Amino acid sequence: MYQQHTALSRDSDRTARLSSMEPLGADGLERRYIRHEIVADVVSELTSGSSCGILIVGEHGAGKSFVAQRALEQLGEDFAVIQIRGSSISSTLPYGALSVLLHELDSADVEHPLMVLRGLTQLLRNRAQGRTIVLFVDNAHELDELSAMMIAQLSVGGHVRLLAACGDLPNVGGDIMGLWKDDLLRRVDLGAFDFSEAAATLSRHFGGYFSHTAARELWTASGGNALFLFTLAKEQVKLGILVRQEEFWLLGDGPIALTGEIRDVVKARMNRFSQGQRDVIELLALAGAVPLPALMRVSQPRDMDALQECSMIEVSHKHPPMVSIANAVTATIVANAVPPGRSAELRRRLTSVLDHPDLDDTPGLSNVTWAINCGQPVTATVALAAARAANRASDPATALRFIKEIDGAGLRTDAAIESLQAYVSIDNHDSARRILRQFDREAGSDLSFAEWTALQLAASELDRRSHATTANARRRLSHIESKISEQSEEEPDLDSVREMLLLAEAELAVFEGRHRDVLSLDEGSEPVDLGTEPRILAASLLSTSLAILGQTGRAVALGGQIVAAALDGDLADRTVREVRGRYLQLLLLAGEFGAAGNYVAGMSASNEPQSRLGGMFEIVQGVVDFHRGRVDTALPRLEAGARQLRTQDPDGLVGLATAACAYAAALGGDHEKASLYLAEITQLPTRAAWLTSRLARLFELCACVELGQGSGPISALLSEGDADAGSSAIAVGIHFLSAAVRAGDVKPGTQLGGLSRQADGYFALLCRGLADGLKESNSEALMDVCRAAETAGNAVFARDVARKAVNCAQAAGNKISLRVAQRALQSLDELFRGPTGDVNSLTAFALTARECEVAVAAAAGISNRRIAEQMHVSVRTVEGHLYQVYAKLHLASRTELRDVVNVPAGRATTRPELPRRRRP
Repeated sequence: MYQQHTALSRDSDRTARLSSMEPLGADGLERRYIRHEIVADVVSELTSGSSCGILIVGEHGAGKSFVAQRALEQLGEDFAVIQIRGSSISSTLPYGALSVLLHELDSADVEHPLMVLRGLTQLLRNRAQGRTIVLFVDNAHELDELSAMMIAQLSVGGHVRLLAACGDLPNVGGDIMGLWKDDLLRRVDLGAFDFSEAAATLSRHFGGYFSHTAARELWTASGGNALFLFTLAKEQVKLGILVRQEEFWLLGDGPIALTGEIRDVVKARMNRFSQGQRDVIELLALAGAVPLPALMRVSQPRDMDALQECSMIEVSHKHPPMVSIANAVTATIVANAVPPGRSAELRRRLTSVLDHPDLDDTPGLSNVTWAINCGQPVTATVALAAARAANRASDPATALRFIKEIDGAGLRTDAAIESLQAYVSIDNHDSARRILRQFDREAGSDLSFAEWTALQLAASELDRRSHATTANARRRLSHIESKISEQSEEEPDLDSVREMLLLAEAELAVFEGRHRDVLSLDEGSEPVDLGTEPRILAASLLSTSLAILGQTGRAVALGGQIVAAALDGDLADRTVREVRGRYLQLLLLAGEFGAAGNYVAGMSASNEPQSRLGGMFEIVQGVVDFHRGRVDTALPRLEAGARQLRTQDPDGLVGLATAACAYAAALGGDHEKASLYLAEITQLPTRAAWLTSRLARLFELCACVELGQGSGPISALLSEGDADAGSSAIAVGIHFLSAAVRAGDVKPGTQLGGLSRQADGYFALLCRGLADGLKESNSEALMDVCRAAETAGNAVFARDVARKAVNCAQAAGNKISLRVAQRALQSLDELFRGPTGDVNSLTAFALTARECEVAVAAAAGISNRRIAEQMHVSVRTVEGHLYQVYAKLHLASRTELRDVVNVPAGRATTRPELPRRRRP
């Protein structure tokens, strides 16, 4: 009945590429250090491998030296480590890298390669004193040929175990390369950090938990390069861009700054390139991306090949192929460091070889910025197109800069619309309304129908940002609709206007919770049209409404199609962010916690811009974790996310995040922290959409239930669930009613069963099983539901159902079912709070405080007389309490009691006390 899909594991690569995909633990932080499994593999190869050694390959800053050093530290006293290092200077000298060893030899020993080999062999043996020699060669790609030959001969002859690290494999000496080609040297590739590794290593290095936004911005900016990652993070801390609040690291209002040490690192790397290679890098840094044919006309192919071999530049598979700098940090720093005169010269060189329109007519963001920085005029058309592209890329500051380049922008409708969107994106509503008032006053009568409609839609979006002004938004949309009916069908862009109006009406309806209105707007079309950006957004709103109205299965399937379309299409960042946020919310509504966690992990590890994710990615993994019983990992995720959302919250999610923090803290037994978060909720702004507000309220009431605040929260769950069900918000009503039933009020179980039959999806199926099991007082059926919920990743639901199963088994006197349910409940309760060191929850909710105390002591093997002495009561009183304990728990002996009661550490006797023998 309760079947779940199980994901298949991916096949591992045949090569020994140990990049970054080994899984983290539940908290992502349990490793002693990042990539310790790679280190263990290197140690194993050096100590017991069949090859000559191991070659670690990775780009500059990938952490090759770190892995090598950690491996060498673990070799122990039976190994002697000799370290040499290649460099650009030593590579020009015969035996340059080995000079630190050769200076100990007589001059006669270095006259011939064989004599050098013999002398080195003897020297190393003397140093090793019988131990195995490990020769660590750092920067092996900068060895001179003679040094490479000697090292290869020492390795082949078994005189040393070789550990080499290189960043440029094609330039490794031919002899060492030959060892690898002949399978005598094992190769391990170090790829860039993936997102999980970056987040974990940042938390380890700086101490504290990084918000999703902070960790991902640093990871994206560094390109996963370990050296860049640490250097960049340290610089942001100095500048106050990366801020610590208690044990959490957050990203402030400003963007990542590329100054100080990170800039010096990039400049030092630039100095290693030839002048021709630097020309290519500087040109690409300024232009952003250049067609390959054009770049080949101004650069030497050998320079481009060298840069591509060292992963400095990359070529796209588009037509025509475009060349760009591989690392965004490098591109930004280089672009900022190019002097204005040099920048203008490079621009003239590139412009002279372009076949088609002049470079000034190319509206790319980097190109327009380049032109402005060079002092060259930009046409209004190009500036406006660039501003529109900047807004679509969630870069409102750049959009406003481009608009300032347009003469008379204040009277242009198209410029005003882009300015409005930019100001709304940064929550500068005053400036946005100022533009609207000024535009209406100075140019209102000269507007075309399409221009007037665009401004009205922008104004309605601004009104929709607050519940206090949604009535204004409704009036504006109604006015637009009446104007459309007055237009001729020959009116240009009339279909586009209708499409945008339909989207605006759907957005407002979802924001206010009018979900049946969204279905009427869709007109039941099958299949849903995903051909345009407004249609994708409208379909996303439809999927949310379908889920709320109970068609959860259809909603999840449609949501999957929508996010796939958003991934493939060239959509605005804001569009993608909204689509993904709604998809995550409907997965939570459907109880698809596994799918939600997998989606968050997959998108977080993608190379897409951070702006295409959004606030839901801050908290969903935490919500998934505490439902699975991983409160210790859920709470720091949620707390970091809630703090980050107080700084950046374009989707109004801070209330939901705070309520989730309260619920997670309550589940983990931290009542003080949970109470503090509940108090914060009342102080937060209320601009969230309807579904976000309902989920926040659900978590808030569930937290109150966990805190034991009496019948008030349960009554609130019931009344709000009834209200949602009455307004056809079936899926939300099911969540509220099921929480009330699970919290202790079984009376609405019949209502829950009826409501859950009006919905589809896995969570509705679980609630149906819960209602049926309670109706029949069937503990076995309830345990089926419990196991199904736990398998689905909802340990909270499973724990609550196990409690109901215990009650049903007790009432029926079914000792076998009772023992099964008790063991399941004990395991689930400990999943949230760990072994309590006291009477466990399955006993605590059934017994009085006195009975609990007696039960714990008896389970520890303490006699009735001793218990009576400790409690200062009579033995008969103790016996009476034990009688009640056995009756309530359906037990027959102390042996059975020990099976269901946790004994505090140190409380149990070494052996049960023997009863005193009565005198005849």
